[in-house]
Amino acid sequence: MLIAVGFLIMSTGHPVTLPQFEGFWVRMAFWVIALFVYLLLSVPYGVVFDRAWRRFVGTPIPLIILTGPLIVFASVVTVLGLAAIFEPDRPLGSMITWQMLVRNVFVAHVFETVTLLWLLPAQRARNDSARAVTLAGRRIAVKDIGRVKAAEHYLEIHLDDRVEILRERMSTFLEQVTPEDGVQTHRSHWIAREHARLLRGSVLELDCGRTVPVARGRQKDVQDWIDKFPPPYVADCSEISPARQSAGR
Repeated sequence: MLIAVGFLIMSTGHPVTLPQFEGFWVRMAFWVIALFVYLLLSVPYGVVFDRAWRRFVGTPIPLIILTGPLIVFASVVTVLGLAAIFEPDRPLGSMITWQMLVRNVFVAHVFETVTLLWLLPAQRARNDSARAVTLAGRRIAVKDIGRVKAAEHYLEIHLDDRVEILRERMSTFLEQVTPEDGVQTHRSHWIAREHARLLRGSVLELDCGRTVPVARGRQKDVQDWIDKFPPPYVADCSEISPARQSAGR
């Protein structure tokens, strides 16, 4: 809806300002094709840019620096394609101007900021709140699970306020969660992302001084997971129930 409204507003603008094409449908085609090029290239471009930035800079990437070059490229490619089809006799210098590119970067940055700050988090929150795992015939919300421990043929499910013991296999649980939810540190231990803090040799430090073992063969995978999914926040130990405080000892 946000994109549709934005396209409609921009396409009805004066051809000198948004962008340098005569006719509503040509301008509409410009934004649609430019968006398609942007989305098509965004994943491989983002991966390459991220790796280069991590190697040479190492700090978080400002959004406008990350996507600015991609927006400029998508704009130029789209203008050249549409000009070749609809206005082949028109000088490109009158169509590709720095003012147009700056406008496109600004407009796209507004859309990206709105999406990243409001739309995606809201959608993710709705999805996360609805996600659940089914264990021994019971549905348990993923967001409520802090830790899972396998003990013989049973699983200890450490929730916000209690510990559930269910006759189930660890593999059944792992099939229903994602790396963004948490990490398996040992064949008998799984930790939710929000509680993981720091890997120290053969143990993973959790919030409030708790620890869980890390198998030697999983240490690199656990560290890579921490690098990819850093803890979202540091929990206040006073807000953790006694059941959860004693879970990692």
